[in-house]
Amino acid sequence: MTPRVIPSYLLSFLLAHTRWLNNLGNAFSRRFEHLGELRDIENAILVNQQAVDLTPDGHADKARQLVNLGNAFQTRFEHLGGLRDIENAIIVTQEAVDLTPDGHADKAASLSNLGAAFQHRFQHLGKLEDIENAILVNQQAVDLTPDGHPDKARRLANLGNAFQTRFEHLGKLRDIENAIIVTQEAVALTPDGHTDKAASLSNLGAAFQRRFQHLGKLEDIENAILVNRQAVDLTPDGHAERAARLSNLGNAFKGRFEHFGELKDIENAILFKQQAVDLIPDDHANKAAWLSNLGTVFHSRFEYLGELKDIENAILVKQQAVDLTPDGHANKAGWLNNLGNAFSRRFEHLGELRDIENAILVKQQAVDLTPDGHADKARRLANLGNAFQTRFEHLGKLRDIENAILVNQRAVNLTPDGCAGKATLLNSLGITFTSRFEHLGELRDIENAILVSQQAVDLTPDGHADKAGWLNNLGTAFQCRFEHLSELRDIENAIFFKQQAVDLTPDGHATKAGRLINLRNAFQSQFKCLGKLEDIMEATVAYKQATKNMTSRPLTRYDAACHWAILCSKHQSPSSALDAYTMVLEIIPQVVWLGQTVHHRYEELPKIGKTINAAVAMAISVGDLPRAVEWLEEGRSIVWKQILQLRTPLDELHQQHPDIADELLRVSQALDNAGTSSFQNIFQNIDLEIKHRSAEEEAQNHRRLAAQYEQLLQEVRGLDGFGSFLRPKKFSELAPAARDGPVVIINVHDSGCDALVVCPSTNIIHVPLPMFSYDEAVKMHSELISSLRAGGVRDRETFQNFTNYAVSTFILKEILRKLWVFVAHPILSAVEDILYENTHDSLPHITWCATGAFAFLPLHAAGIYEPDGPTRNVPVNISDFAVSSYTTTLTAMLGSGSKLKQDLTKTSSVLIVSQPGTGKGFLPSVAREVEVIQHYTTSDHTCHLTNESATVGAVLVKMSKYEIIHLACHGIQDIDNPLNSAFALSDGRLDLNTLMRLSLENAELAVLSACETATGDEKLPEEAVHLAAGMLAVGYPGVIATMWSICDPDAPLIADKVYANLLGHRDNSDSQKAKLTPAYALHEAVKHLRKEVGEMNFVRWVPFVHFGV
Repeated sequence: MTPRVIPSYLLSFLLAHTRWLNNLGNAFSRRFEHLGELRDIENAILVNQQAVDLTPDGHADKARQLVNLGNAFQTRFEHLGGLRDIENAIIVTQEAVDLTPDGHADKAASLSNLGAAFQHRFQHLGKLEDIENAILVNQQAVDLTPDGHPDKARRLANLGNAFQTRFEHLGKLRDIENAIIVTQEAVALTPDGHTDKAASLSNLGAAFQRRFQHLGKLEDIENAILVNRQAVDLTPDGHAERAARLSNLGNAFKGRFEHFGELKDIENAILFKQQAVDLIPDDHANKAAWLSNLGTVFHSRFEYLGELKDIENAILVKQQAVDLTPDGHANKAGWLNNLGNAFSRRFEHLGELRDIENAILVKQQAVDLTPDGHADKARRLANLGNAFQTRFEHLGKLRDIENAILVNQRAVNLTPDGCAGKATLLNSLGITFTSRFEHLGELRDIENAILVSQQAVDLTPDGHADKAGWLNNLGTAFQCRFEHLSELRDIENAIFFKQQAVDLTPDGHATKAGRLINLRNAFQSQFKCLGKLEDIMEATVAYKQATKNMTSRPLTRYDAACHWAILCSKHQSPSSALDAYTMVLEIIPQVVWLGQTVHHRYEELPKIGKTINAAVAMAISVGDLPRAVEWLEEGRSIVWKQILQLRTPLDELHQQHPDIADELLRVSQALDNAGTSSFQNIFQNIDLEIKHRSAEEEAQNHRRLAAQYEQLLQEVRGLDGFGSFLRPKKFSELAPAARDGPVVIINVHDSGCDALVVCPSTNIIHVPLPMFSYDEAVKMHSELISSLRAGGVRDRETFQNFTNYAVSTFILKEILRKLWVFVAHPILSAVEDILYENTHDSLPHITWCATGAFAFLPLHAAGIYEPDGPTRNVPVNISDFAVSSYTTTLTAMLGSGSKLKQDLTKTSSVLIVSQPGTGKGFLPSVAREVEVIQHYTTSDHTCHLTNESATVGAVLVKMSKYEIIHLACHGIQDIDNPLNSAFALSDGRLDLNTLMRLSLENAELAVLSACETATGDEKLPEEAVHLAAGMLAVGYPGVIATMWSICDPDAPLIADKVYANLLGHRDNSDSQKAKLTPAYALHEAVKHLRKEVGEMNFVRWVPFVHFGV
């Protein structure tokens, strides 16, 4: 069949149409490059494809139109990262090259475009053959372009880029040398004023920077900054490439900063990268890249200064970069990797577990999206390994360190010798080997750690910013082996390398404190081996320097201050130890920071309590009793005081400076809500990804509020007359807490036990308690728990089922005897003269404020109980001498005392909340308990919520309207999460976390007739994390609570006597005269219960306690 011949007139028309389509496609492409609107590049591909399809094979225009179509595919690939686009670009551009005869004027241009396509695919897939092909065809393009040709410089620049890319993959010096040579030639060939001049300079700057990173020669990074600045200066405002060149200049400054650590360089890097981001609209193809780069420089400044706002900004912009990048895009993995690094660093700073979980999640995604053979695969594996390592250090799960070693080893194996990043990967692997050695103790691990850490050090040139870190880690590995094998050479090496690390780390650097601590550890290990005092002196100096490095993590500085204090206590003067402990107290608010959730603050507190006790013991030892009281007050109930501080009235400030008072009030209220909010409950039904972002926004907002609050406090303290505004109270301000009777503070520590008695009318009385110790208190608390278990004390409804009553009674009797003989009796003897000063006919009142395990012991019941013994008729228990209360802090008493009702003739209103329950949890005596309370109240002063009406919401609303609340229900003490301790109501739990968000003005008394309402958390003895403390914090000046589960029938009996003494009979006006304060009312009620159930039935009457005033 004869081929159909297209008439010449029709062929001419078609060719004219294809050229028009081709030109239209090119126009769409150019507009896309200028505005970045996806619709334009879609149209460009559409019409370029039509032009190709309409051009007959063999026609001279076919190759050119294929090139234009390939360029359009390549441009869309750069925007969306779709693999199919770059594959199509290579196919059609290769076809164009094949169609173009040698010697044709367009051959070099087609080869150059093909080289760019190969290079793009290499960057996506990381296959070496692609970058080899890119160099090959770019070299051909250059060779085919005669000298003097206007495109010679551009093709040289493309060849230079290809060499530079292969250098980044293989690390061979020859490639970066070639890149610089050909790019310099491109710059030289491009006349001043030419539009390509700036692009060539920018490429040359990148090549100089790469060689600097490899060789560390100062002239290279100086040249990089110089030519990148020239590129920016040559690019006019409004030019499409101005943002890219600003970003490249920022990269150069960042590179110099990372090497030399000069702060002004990272400031410039942030400045130029922020300008680049600001120049690009949100829908531009390169917006995500610039955002991720900006995040990286914020991250770098955080590493140097340790300021939280920098890592917060890094996470913010890196998350935006990820969100702007569609799935499947070539750069998605890179942006995820960068985001993961930022999450890891914030975790190391704040310790929020959610951050390291997020870091592992996004880094794993980055690794999964990175194909095998990709140039960045090793680096992303190493970053994932580092995240596993960090979580291992936090949680101690062996699987994490195994995963860390596995992925770090893969990263090292994938990286050829000579590659610029090899040292970093070896260092990471060394850290993981050291961690596993510390966990499992296998010698092979520490040998491997030293080997690869030494390699990392050897590969890193002097002057490199990372050199100090690698030396520090090598020193740590040597120290670990010394502690295992005790070979002196190892500890000498450890000190040698750690000293170098410290010397190379500039003062003010965020890592300085940590490296000083590591050096101190090495000196201390050597001291244990050789006993040389100069080692201890060196260690002390290192700790002191670390403490004063203000840019380091607060927890690092806190640890350094604690060790400084310990060494001073053992080897130097008490005054130097006091100086160290003063620094400890100053750092604690930064460790237990308002910008963290309450739950996280409680996680940090167990490590703080014993340090406070040690500080107080040191102050007592030198006779500085006011300071001892101040420090105890400052170090106890830290979280409660933070919450109450946010609720402090600002009346005086408002009168003199209303504007700043209003702003402080607004921030305080927002911060109060942020610290105690329960994000998990609010967002439990929201999509996981949205929930994650919302949680991140909430957390960042919380920390911003905390920083704003601290700034406002500084401003207020700068005002005339407000210098001490909301600062820790001095003893002169705390002393009025003892206005109604002495307050006995008991400090227990490894070095001994002391009581400090704050009296209404005299100086502090110090009562040494030499027969008691920290270990004895802990042992006694353990015995108390055992006795309660033996007595069947689990909860209110099963209380009667005693399993071993005799054992329980014996243990409790012995505990109460020891408390009397070794604690209570010596204290009462010391204060006997002042105890009865103003008591007239009534018993004096004494308030206990105990630390450590003492906080869980029943001091109020201390005594010798021998019904048949020689002392049966002699008062030998504390209740015969005084009425006891407890307090969490002196500050709590100061605030509560002013709220006590002075008019005892006025009838208080009572909110009764009862929840008898059902089934196994049924409390049969609750109904009787309610009846006896109502006997002493009137209907217009009482509200009773019970069963279905006793909901969490209803109780919260009513609490603000009644002065007394009586809760007769189950109480739940949550040991794992103290803030979940709660009262069980009809529709759920009224937990401590919820109560903490209340602030009541008219409250007088809370009676918690539930179990375990004053039990507390044994890991947090100084914090009083129990329901009774929660009620004090929300505004009740007095709380009646229970130290352990009570017997159900005892609740109505106690209620009857308490309310009889508290309110009097509603039909007997004479009884008004007999009204007692809550502490005395409970004292009388317990005395009655003790007679009813028997004095030796300790588990029944001892648990009832009064808190407050």
